[in-house]
Amino acid sequence: MHSTKPILAVLFVACCHQVSGQFNKCPADEMCISIGECEQFLPHYNQPAKWSPSLRDEFRRRVCQRETMNGVNVYKVCCSPPAPTTESDRKRGLELLDLENCGAYTDDKISFGQDAKLFQFPWMALLKSKAGSFFCGGTLINERYVLTAAHCLVNNDVASVRLGEYDLNSTIDCNKHGDCAPAPQDIPVERAISHEDYSARYKLHDIGLIRLARRASLNDNVLPICLPVTPAFLTKQTIFFVVGWGQTQNALFANKLQFTKLDLMANDECLKQLRPKDRFVRISDSQLCAIGSNLSDNCSGDSGGPLKSISIQNSRYVQYGVVSFGLRTCGKQSAPGVYTRVERYVDWILEQLED
Repeated sequence: MHSTKPILAVLFVACCHQVSGQFNKCPADEMCISIGECEQFLPHYNQPAKWSPSLRDEFRRRVCQRETMNGVNVYKVCCSPPAPTTESDRKRGLELLDLENCGAYTDDKISFGQDAKLFQFPWMALLKSKAGSFFCGGTLINERYVLTAAHCLVNNDVASVRLGEYDLNSTIDCNKHGDCAPAPQDIPVERAISHEDYSARYKLHDIGLIRLARRASLNDNVLPICLPVTPAFLTKQTIFFVVGWGQTQNALFANKLQFTKLDLMANDECLKQLRPKDRFVRISDSQLCAIGSNLSDNCSGDSGGPLKSISIQNSRYVQYGVVSFGLRTCGKQSAPGVYTRVERYVDWILEQLED
């Protein structure tokens, strides 16, 4: 557990504009505890400048007491009591990935793609803007983190993440057999992390992470995808799938989750096709290119979503790419899509993960 450090009153006021004396009463299942002991505000509980707008709102709703210790204000929040732990017990990096249960595969089977089935891709995430619209995709990689593209995060516009969604027109999703999924989870964003070397101009290092303000509740329709972090997940693939709710060939955004099959394209051929449309584009060995038949492709709105395949050794879905960019032809012209190669960023991803 992090040691409790005082929150400076000046930072608190600047962040949250809380009027002195306006504190909340905690519900029966929560306690008024030091903010440094509440998981929802870790690991940056004492750095309000790093909080997302949604986390600041959570603080306003939860702040329950202010104490003065040695002349410094310390704030408490309504929170579930923490389990006893020590700093040595805290997990980081690879320890936070569930390599046994990620990427669940069933033999049930975007532009010129087809509807996914309910429960088929339970790691899919939707990023919601501060204005309330969905604008990018992502994938759940553990209970607290979503993998996405850096270009989805550059304007600091993501306010929350939706998990467990399937049909945007339906409040509760059910299949033809009468099996229904739990309601989707909308979870505020605690922190957005873009790769420090991301280049919008050259479209390189287009990868990022979102730390959720609270843990996702895992169920049949909310589960993490596997990442290529072990030899079993690094087997070479030729057939890939891209998944999302993005724009279809009819210039409409799909209500139901879509997927389509893609084949890898050599990077030099990919560059040859893209360079006439974008003279700044570069294709490096940290990227993958893929193209589909019958004009299938990833389209606007699929950004940040996964390029994935099924691991031969253990029959799990593994994410090998993050949707980055393309020619935006979307079913009008056959063109490759470019994906950030996840394998090259595994160390970076693991360095960011905190319990």
